[in-house]
Amino acid sequence: MRPLLFADPQTAFALTASAVAFALGCALLLAIAVLGALRRWRAQRGAAIERHWRMALQAAAGEGAAIKLPAIGTRQLPLFLEAWNHLRESADGPAAARLEGLLTRNGIDRRARAMLRSTFLRQRLAAITALGYLRERGSWERLEALSRLADPVVSFAAARALLRIDAGHALEVLLGAIPARSDWPLARLATIFHELGPGTVTSALVTMLLRRPRPGLERVIKLSRFGQPEKISGIVRGWLGSSTDPDVLMAALAYIEDPRDLPWAHGAATHAQWRVRMAAARALGRVGGRDELPALLELLRDSIWWVRYHAAQGLIRLKGLEPFELETLRENARDAFAADMLGQALAERRWS
Repeated sequence: MRPLLFADPQTAFALTASAVAFALGCALLLAIAVLGALRRWRAQRGAAIERHWRMALQAAAGEGAAIKLPAIGTRQLPLFLEAWNHLRESADGPAAARLEGLLTRNGIDRRARAMLRSTFLRQRLAAITALGYLRERGSWERLEALSRLADPVVSFAAARALLRIDAGHALEVLLGAIPARSDWPLARLATIFHELGPGTVTSALVTMLLRRPRPGLERVIKLSRFGQPEKISGIVRGWLGSSTDPDVLMAALAYIEDPRDLPWAHGAATHAQWRVRMAAARALGRVGGRDELPALLELLRDSIWWVRYHAAQGLIRLKGLEPFELETLRENARDAFAADMLGQALAERRWS
């Protein structure tokens, strides 16, 4: 029997094209299946490696026997360092030493130094934090350069790492940045200063206060609470007695915590600048008692809304003043603005 031949070339071409398309489709499906199987194998292998190094981290953080780390790939390294940083943050004493030893024994510290030049933010942040905990002096120059970057996240992380490596030297390096970098979270800086302790931070704080940095003086004043009061309060009192700069006076009034300094606040309550009067109202309410009642009542009649507001807030915080007395003051107030502001402050306290 003779094979069937197609005399029509177009029909032959169409059948050949269909056969080729079918074969390519089968090849594509096979490739998808192979890639899916390979992806699942890699995911399972990665999960097994991750379980292994998490066991090693937990053992190092606890008191278990040391477990050797498996090979950690480039893609897994940032995740590993993030987990290590998280554990190291809450560890101290022997646990911290064991965690640090785990990294150095396995050469992760060297790989972290290389990651400082990564273009990926996650990798750089993980490496910066880890090297700070490791007190890696070999990375000092690179970390110092990173602390000067415009990026607030990277620069602050690098500054924090420097403070962990050598707090005294780092404070000298960062003397200009701490007041000026308003994009560095003040609350996190305060936590670091608290951890470092008065003995470490006082000298740098005194230097910054004497410089009266512009801008950033208020930031330095707030951080000064973590220094030694006997070395800082004299500088602040000197400002209150000699300065005519409203910003300096406001910063100094924000530092007042000792009733012996209240005469300065009374003097500032009549200052020509309303911002200084507002700061005086805050100080009087924060530290004062019944003796400050006349000054705050006078500020409650100020022409500036913000001064009246903080005077009212100060009145409800005065030591030794009972709630019924505040109600009486509101009812007997001759100034309608003063009565309304005091009523608002009382309502806020009831709802808080």
